[in-house]
Amino acid sequence: MKTSTAVKELQEAMEFHRDPEKAEQMARYMKGKFIYLGINQPIRKELSKPFIQAAKTLDMADILQYAAELWKLPEREYQYVAMELLYAGRKKWNPAAEKFFLSLVTDKSWWDTVDYIAAKLIGGCLQHQTDRSIMKKWVAADNIWKNRTALLFQLFYKEKTDPDFLFWAINELKGKKEYFIQKAIGWSLRQYYRVAPKKVEAFVEATGIHGLAKREALKHAG
Repeated sequence: MKTSTAVKELQEAMEFHRDPEKAEQMARYMKGKFIYLGINQPIRKELSKPFIQAAKTLDMADILQYAAELWKLPEREYQYVAMELLYAGRKKWNPAAEKFFLSLVTDKSWWDTVDYIAAKLIGGCLQHQTDRSIMKKWVAADNIWKNRTALLFQLFYKEKTDPDFLFWAINELKGKKEYFIQKAIGWSLRQYYRVAPKKVEAFVEATGIHGLAKREALKHAG
């Protein structure tokens, strides 16, 4: 894939602020799964702001092209910029954007990208849709990041949360001992607890959810 001029200019700005010592610390925090430039979030956002402001005015196809270019770059900060660009262009989201968001879940997957994609990108796309067929398939998928996305896409829905789907998904996945699944179960319930505490308490009691998931779900319970 040919790198566009705008992305090259962003790379030059980011490269200037590379910090090997911080990069090593950040990589260690992420268990060595990714390499970093070593740029903290405030500086990264300041550096990427002009790029995002300019890029979000383009057509969705161009925004997706830029995001794809950024996603292929080795340093993790570029994936963060890609996600922020995609969210900045949310008024132009279309079926192609939704398909692209779904594809990112299983590309360079770890909680730092998957959670943002699930809650802000995929969640944003699906909020006004009633079709849950893809998320139903992802509940049954043999991929923890698809599972986690199906649990977290409603994270910011508040009173618009579909509890039937949420409770069904949790029932289907509660037997998985994987940390990222148990944590997501608890997190999704904790968020929904804010608007429906009695429902969540009754669900936790009825289904026998325990351990990490229960602690997270009832974290704010009296």
